[in-house]
Amino acid sequence: MKMVACSFVAAVFMLQTAAGGAGAAGADRVMAGTASKAAAPASAAASSVIAAKPRPWIDHYMIHYGQLNDQVIALAQSYQLVILHPQHANLTREQVKRIQQGKNAADPKDDVLVLAYVSVGEDVRTYGLTAEQMRKDPRFIGDASGPRVDPRGPKPGGSTSLDGIEPSGKPSPGGTGFASWYLDDNDRDGLPDRNTYFDVAFVNIGDPKWFDELNAMKTDVDGAAGFGEILTDTYGRALGCDGVFLDTVDTTAPNSYTDENSPNQSEFEWTAPGYLSFVEKLRGAYPNKLILQNRGLFYFDPRLPHYQYNAGRYIDFVLFESYRLNSSAFETFNVNFALDNKYSAMPKLMAEANRPNGFQVLSLGYAEGPAGQINADTLLRKSEVGEKLLRQDIHEAQNIAGFRHYITNQAITLTNDFVLKEGSLKDETAPAWSSTYNDSPAWPPKTVTPRIGIQKAAAYPQGVKVSWDVALDLHPVRYTLYYQDKPFDFAQDPELSKASRLELPLGMGEGYRSGVGPAVYPYEATIRGLQPGVTYYMLIRASDRSKNANEEKNQQWIAVTPLS
Repeated sequence: MKMVACSFVAAVFMLQTAAGGAGAAGADRVMAGTASKAAAPASAAASSVIAAKPRPWIDHYMIHYGQLNDQVIALAQSYQLVILHPQHANLTREQVKRIQQGKNAADPKDDVLVLAYVSVGEDVRTYGLTAEQMRKDPRFIGDASGPRVDPRGPKPGGSTSLDGIEPSGKPSPGGTGFASWYLDDNDRDGLPDRNTYFDVAFVNIGDPKWFDELNAMKTDVDGAAGFGEILTDTYGRALGCDGVFLDTVDTTAPNSYTDENSPNQSEFEWTAPGYLSFVEKLRGAYPNKLILQNRGLFYFDPRLPHYQYNAGRYIDFVLFESYRLNSSAFETFNVNFALDNKYSAMPKLMAEANRPNGFQVLSLGYAEGPAGQINADTLLRKSEVGEKLLRQDIHEAQNIAGFRHYITNQAITLTNDFVLKEGSLKDETAPAWSSTYNDSPAWPPKTVTPRIGIQKAAAYPQGVKVSWDVALDLHPVRYTLYYQDKPFDFAQDPELSKASRLELPLGMGEGYRSGVGPAVYPYEATIRGLQPGVTYYMLIRASDRSKNANEEKNQQWIAVTPLS
């Protein structure tokens, strides 16, 4: 499977800037090469963060990349979380504050969390600039030790270990003269590699100097807002947002995703470990703020070396963009990618999301495609074209996968309440078992064979270690172990009321860090204090955390005898 490193969310910034949108003035300043800025505080102004907030659970959110007016702000106040684009909106602190206060400024119960866009894997300031234009601007020259390349050598392969890589890489053999965070692995010609679709330079997210650069950016100087401006009330426009939306993470994707024949080559997997350090630094600088990562799904796939460097414990949300409906004008969705998302990527992602230090998954669909098949006006109830497709998109994303969904137009400017009104969160269905291992060798993968309930039980001295796979639901899932010293009688006691019960912690399954397989599971837990020599009958059932606490009733059991 081939993919590009720049997500469509990032692409919107480039295209709207080119069209003279809200980012155009910033692009003009960049091209002039004369702007300067004061450095952001080294502490990232941590003392001026708004207020500490626990990690929230979001049932509905909105993403909007257009200008804000009273109508848009009023709709945004209906959501729990809103993602905005500082440049396209020409965002001000007053606008952010109005949304944060919700419909009733005096009632904190309807307050809204506001996150702002930041491109971390591409430097949007370089849009449309030639290498010679970049050389005339000190912001793009930095220490002149870049562009940098993979220290392991050219094209080391997509399965090569990422351990022990120098995060700053090596100077390009083609020459230097640019900032250290620019990359040159595609051709090693001494010039920064660029996203060929959207004409911006790729960057090494893990370069420590890049974090400082992003932290210090200002809308009115760079045409792009940085962390200091977005997250504090003292720097730049002092937007005082509740968090950041990290886009273009896919720059760190496996080299195997593209090659020299790809229309948008990006061979930068060596920067993946640095992304973890980047997010760790962001979390440390702004501990009370929310972090949403767009895609980067390869970080949650244990078959890939990226898994060892996923930032799950530091982030609050992952956005699954184009889970099914994509932004193409030529198709409503790509069947192959949709199947791969559903039967390969999604179960692995949800296994990580539900861990104790995990995150919530949001998703984004697009009401785009051929005329007569789907129409974005249907989101506004001005059309019925494609309504079935839109409802199915909600069902697939929310009811089956357990995401929280939003649908918009290609430009991400069509504010609407379609999912809010049509996506019921009433839950009367128990979780459905899935599998992080797909036994289909084909691509795209076929429907997974569910691995229901308890899968393994290994005897230990006075204890048993049980293993199981992931279950999916509209709401988060918990797993309960039922055990007793005699066989279960499902006819007489279907609720297993006579068995001992234990909600299981979601420990890392043995071998799962190194990949998936027919005998490898994402979760395991050890039960101690059992009687040696006594045979225990064990069963695991999944239930959801909705008000109904729906529990499935599988009868898959294993008998095991603890050791002395």
